Amino acid sequence: MKNALFLLLLILPSVAVAGPRERLNVILIMADDSAADNYGCYGSRYFQTPVLDRLAATGARFEHCYSEPVCTSSRVKIMTGRDGWRNYVRFGTLDKSETTFGNMLKSAGYKTAVAGKWQLHGGPNGVIVPDCGFDSWCVWNYPGTGRNRFWNPSLNQNGELLNSEKSDYGPDIVNEFVLDFIRNNKEEPFFVYYPMLLVHSPFVHTPDSKSPEATPLSHFKDMTAYADKLVGRVVDTLEELKLRKNTIVIYTTDNGTGRSLTYPFGGKQRKGEKAWATDGGTHAPLIVNCPGRVKEGTVCSDLVDFADFLPTLAEITESDLPDVELDGQSFWPQCLGKPGNARPWIRQYYYPRFGPAAEPHGQGVNGREIVWAQNQHYKLYRDGAFYAVSDRYEKTNILPGDGDATAERTRKMLQAAIDEIPEKAVKLNVTPAKK
Repeated sequence: MKNALFLLLLILPSVAVAGPRERLNVILIMADDSAADNYGCYGSRYFQTPVLDRLAATGARFEHCYSEPVCTSSRVKIMTGRDGWRNYVRFGTLDKSETTFGNMLKSAGYKTAVAGKWQLHGGPNGVIVPDCGFDSWCVWNYPGTGRNRFWNPSLNQNGELLNSEKSDYGPDIVNEFVLDFIRNNKEEPFFVYYPMLLVHSPFVHTPDSKSPEATPLSHFKDMTAYADKLVGRVVDTLEELKLRKNTIVIYTTDNGTGRSLTYPFGGKQRKGEKAWATDGGTHAPLIVNCPGRVKEGTVCSDLVDFADFLPTLAEITESDLPDVELDGQSFWPQCLGKPGNARPWIRQYYYPRFGPAAEPHGQGVNGREIVWAQNQHYKLYRDGAFYAVSDRYEKTNILPGDGDATAERTRKMLQAAIDEIPEKAVKLNVTPAKK
């Protein structure tokens, strides 16, 4: 009996010393209009992205992450973990009834901030920042702001319009806001959603550009390099504050590269495919990094959909999921080098504002509702068109019976996934087509 009591006394102090489990901080960075092939770690030899390349090499890089083809669709999906047929209203609107990852993490006790592009307040039921669970913000495209996002920017910070001058560069102001938020909340768990102002048009010079007069592509290249530099400032600040090993840094983009650009890749010229429901319009980079936690050198070929980000954040932060029907699943196990629960397919719903994008496969309301399912190799639209994912511009429709056995099995699997999607989006509210 005495020996048992002695052992118990030895154990109890060790339990007390362990204390509560340390909660991880999360910084989710999402650049604007930049496909996966704009990054060195995804094979580009034209764009210079040394910071992100290093984060990919020392963390996890996902080869098959897919956004929606345009900003609102992607932002609504990534923030809610729900597909567009459940919650897409119209361009520039996130419905106020939706629960976002900001709401989720604020309820879990996190300090929360958003910085960068908003553009979700349109319509009678659109949202402003506090609706989405963020404690503080510095955003562009918000009630009361003007059109300038780069030089002499128009930004709303915590409800006040910032005064700016011609020499002020919006991405620098937003980035410094992020750094200040990290510094001010270093003692508490925090979540930063950083939808960057870069690298969307207009394609203008950055503070590091050699000349303000250059081609749009040269400016875009400089803007991509500057976005990479800003990510580096965030990482450096985490290092200085000794938060690096306790903060998950995630980087992705909201859709493909702007359509006006043509850029070199793999010895060929590629057109920007923003707003097109193609691989060039939706194939996004995804990099996850945290030294000592995310397995270094991970290259994952599993599918990731934008609906997967919210449940991933919930698993990282041990937060309760919103009490709504979700469409995503966590990819956090893969970041840790574990098998995870690999998706057999992803599904997409898209109502393009850009009319030509709807012409190939649009159906339903105004002939513009586009639905498809895909895996890493094949893609099936609801109208029956079937393509190899490697067919970047979707030139060759693989007719039934023309594909090999793998293609035909995949067609059947993707069709079953599409059959579960309703004919019309539940919340879609757009102007009827003119007769």
